[in-house]
Amino acid sequence: MAHKYDRLQLTINGTTTEEYTWNAIAQMLGYNATQMSEVAHLGTETKHAVNISWMMMATTLVFIMQAGFTMVEVGSVRIKNTKSILVKNLLDACVGSIMFYLYGWAFAFGKGNAFIGHTGFALLKGFNRDGTSTVDPYQYALWTFQYTFCATASTIVSGAVAERTQLFAYMVYTFFLVTIIYPPVAHWVWSPQGWASPSNPNPLFGVGVVDFAGVVVVHVVGGTCALIGAILVGPRQGRFAKNSKIVKQNAVFQVLGTLILWFGWYGFNCGSTSGLGGNLSNAAAKIGVATTVSAAVSGTTTILLNFFLDRKFDPGVVCNGILAGLVSITGACSVVQPYSAFVIGVIGAHVFYFCSKLLETLKIDDVVDASPVHMCCGIWGTLAAGLFCDPNTYSDSYKDVTNPQNGYGLLYNGEKGGKLFAANLVFLIASICYVTSIAFPMFFALKVLRLLRINNIEETKGQDKVHHGGTAYENAAAGSNSNSSSLKDKA
Repeated sequence: MAHKYDRLQLTINGTTTEEYTWNAIAQMLGYNATQMSEVAHLGTETKHAVNISWMMMATTLVFIMQAGFTMVEVGSVRIKNTKSILVKNLLDACVGSIMFYLYGWAFAFGKGNAFIGHTGFALLKGFNRDGTSTVDPYQYALWTFQYTFCATASTIVSGAVAERTQLFAYMVYTFFLVTIIYPPVAHWVWSPQGWASPSNPNPLFGVGVVDFAGVVVVHVVGGTCALIGAILVGPRQGRFAKNSKIVKQNAVFQVLGTLILWFGWYGFNCGSTSGLGGNLSNAAAKIGVATTVSAAVSGTTTILLNFFLDRKFDPGVVCNGILAGLVSITGACSVVQPYSAFVIGVIGAHVFYFCSKLLETLKIDDVVDASPVHMCCGIWGTLAAGLFCDPNTYSDSYKDVTNPQNGYGLLYNGEKGGKLFAANLVFLIASICYVTSIAFPMFFALKVLRLLRINNIEETKGQDKVHHGGTAYENAAAGSNSNSSSLKDKA
C-alpha cells in the first residue's frame, strides 16, 4: 500500500502538536515565499529518499527469503534430487520476475476495476497506480518490493510437490500463479480500487479487510496451490508404504533455511509499511515485536507438542513451528498488541501440528508441510486479524484508509469488530475459491496430459542424474543409487 506524507507533527516541551504542512512550518519560522518553496521541495525530496531507501532495504530482506526456502527444501529432500530443487528455485526467481514485469504488476496494482488492474504492462503506459504515465521513482521501489512477494507465493508450491514433479509442470504453474492467480487477489485488497481494500471509497462492510503483509495474498494463495498440487501429483514412491521411511537429506540445511526465512520476514512484515512517515515508523517497530513474539512462542509450543505427543525433539518440526508463527502473524502484525501476538503464535503452532498430522492420515505427501504452514496457518492468521485488531494500533498503519475509526477486532467491539471479522472471512473464502478454480483445472490438465509427474524410472534414479547432469555432491555420487547401508535411506 502506498502512502503520502505531506504533514508533520511537532513535539514542543514534551507535548505533541497538531499536524502542520511543510509550508505552514516554514511560514511560522518567518521564511519568505521563495524560501518556503525551497523548504517544501527539500522536504519532499527527503521524504522520497527515506521511503525509497526503506523499501529497498526491505526488498533485500524479502528476496533473501528465496535462499531460505531453497535451503529448507534441499534439507527436506534426498540427495538424488538436490539439483532439481536448486534449478526450480532459481527459475522461480527468474521467471517470476519476467512475468511480474510483463503482466503481474498491471493486474495487481494497475488502474482498473474492483477485480483486476489493466494499466502498466511492462512498466509502460499507466505504470503509476493512479494510471498516469509520469513515473514517480517510488513506484520502482514498490514494484521491486512487490515482485519479491509474488515470487515468495510461487516458491511455496515447489516444496510441497518436490521429488516427483516435471520441470515443465513447474514452469506452467509458476506462470499461472504469477500472472493470473496471485495478482488479482493482491489487487482486491491492496489496490485502492479493490473490492476488499480498506482504501476503497466504499469498503467491504464499511471497513474493508486487514491483510497488512499478505497472509492471504501470499501464504493462503501459495499454500492452497501447494495442497492442490500435492494431492493431484500423488505421494512419492514408498512414502506411505509399511516399513518404509524416506529420510530427509540434511537437518542443518532445514535449520539454516528457517533462520534465513525468519531474518527475511522482518522485511516482509515491517517493510509492508511502505515508508516511515507519520506514525509508520512507530508501526514498523511494533510490527517487529509482534513478528518476533509470534515466531518464538510458536516454535516453543511446537517442540512441546512434539515431545508430549511423539516423544521427540525433531528440529524439522520446530522449524515448521517457527514458520507457522510467522505466517500466523503476517496479516495482523500491524494491528495487534504483543500479548495478542503471543496468543496467535500459540494457536498457530497447534494449527500447523495437527493439520500436518491430518495430511499424513489422509496420505497426502507434502514434502515440506507447505500447506499446513502456509494455507492452514494463513487461514488462522486471517481470522486472528479479525479477532485481535486493536483500534489504536490500526490507526497507526491504516491512516489513509476510508474509515480508520472502524478498526475494531471482534474481541474489542462486538458490533464494529463483527464487520471487520466478516470482511476478512469473506475475503478469505473468495480467495480460496478463486485460487482453486484456476489451480485445480491447471494441475488436473497437466496430470491428464501426463505432464505433471516424472515416470517411475526417473523417480527411482533421481532427477539429478536424469535431467541435471549428475548428483550435487561428487563425493556422494553413490548416494543416489547405492545399496550401502550408510547411504541407502538417503537415496
